[in-house]
Amino acid sequence: PAADHFKPDLVLVSAGFDPHRNDMALNLTYDGFKVITSIVQGIADKHCDGKLALVLEGGYNLTSLSQGVHAVLDVLAGGEVPEVNATGVKEVEHAAAFHLSAFTEEAHEEET
Repeated sequence: PAADHFKPDLVLVSAGFDPHRNDMALNLTYDGFKVITSIVQGIADKHCDGKLALVLEGGYNLTSLSQGVHAVLDVLAGGEVPEVNATGVKEVEHAAAFHLSAFTEEAHEEET
C-alpha cells in the first residue's frame, strides 16, 4: 500500500458514512466499515505506533450514520472484525460508472 512508501507519523481518517447502502451512491455494509477500520488501524499500528485519529464527517441517513459509527468504535475497542467473503468488484464497477462523468475531458471542458 501507499502507506508503506509514505510511512506516516499519524493516520488521520475523514470518517464519512455516506458510502453505506442506505445513502446515496455506494453499497457498503456495517461489516464493511468494520473491515476498513481494521485495515486503517493496522496501517497505524505498523507505521506510527497506533497513532490513529478519526474525524466524523457525516452521512445523510441518520440510522446508517449512528450504526456506522458504532461499528467503527466496536473495532477500535477490540471487537471482532468480520471476514471478507466477497470481492466487491461488481459494486466497485457500479460506483465507478456512477462517478465516471466527473473524470472525463467533456466534464472538464464544460467547467471552462
